[in-house]
Amino acid sequence: VSRKVAWLRVVTLAVAAFATLLAEPLLGLIASRQCPGHVFIETLERVPQWAKAGRVLVSGFHSPLEQQVLHSLLRRQGRAVKVLARHLLPDRDYRPAAEEREPLAQGRLLIASASPATETRTTRASALARNGLVLVLAREHWAPRIAPESPLTALRADDVV
Repeated sequence: VSRKVAWLRVVTLAVAAFATLLAEPLLGLIASRQCPGHVFIETLERVPQWAKAGRVLVSGFHSPLEQQVLHSLLRRQGRAVKVLARHLLPDRDYRPAAEEREPLAQGRLLIASASPATETRTTRASALARNGLVLVLAREHWAPRIAPESPLTALRADDVV
């Protein structure tokens, strides 16, 4: 299969997942890179409830806590929108992690990016812009830990639960 055909398949799946997943009320997840253990545990204890309730989580799934939430959610057949902090290039395949392949094929996971074509690597600025997009897309927000010195505090919406 050529790269172009493979990319078209990914785009076709993404468009179907896009319409389905983004029509749902999204729960935005943002967390600082460093979280105390009790925050990890408390947040991971919520994942089965979110999966069972059919909640669609939207996040960059970049911080260690966010990554663990995605792993747990996908294992439970949950649904998610993963927003990258870089542009998705059609000439370079997105290489999903092994655990992301099946959910992508099933339409339970959407990989999205709103970064310009010039943004090919994740930077601090692009990560901040990505988190801003997460907050805009989400109807509700869950921010279990935002470090006081984090630039996320500037983005934090009033309705973070």
